[in-house]
Amino acid sequence: MNSAKKTFVVDDDPFWTAMLTQILNDLGFTNITTFSSGAECFQNLHLNPELIFLDYQMEGMDGLTVLQKIKAYNSKISVVFCTAHEDLGVAIDALQYGSLDYLLKGNANRQEVASIISA
Repeated sequence: MNSAKKTFVVDDDPFWTAMLTQILNDLGFTNITTFSSGAECFQNLHLNPELIFLDYQMEGMDGLTVLQKIKAYNSKISVVFCTAHEDLGVAIDALQYGSLDYLLKGNANRQEVASIISA
């Protein structure tokens, strides 16, 4: 059951954040918290999210740095790395650092997000 799953959406783009939040709501997620920076996310890991959708390009700390900090804090948190730019090197790094999957924002739709979550 997705509704009880504590989920974070971490992105500095309000449009993307709203769109992804709506997709997650459509999939039954109701316990969603959004953050506009990696630092905010990291400061709130004590809330024990099970799933984090994490942007790559953010001011301050980039997504790869935040991903490493999340995994050092709790390796069991599932992180889906999100970016608008296709970059094989970043995708490989994200997966090596423990990301569950890599979501291209241009491909994001309900079916794609559901597929990633169910994997």
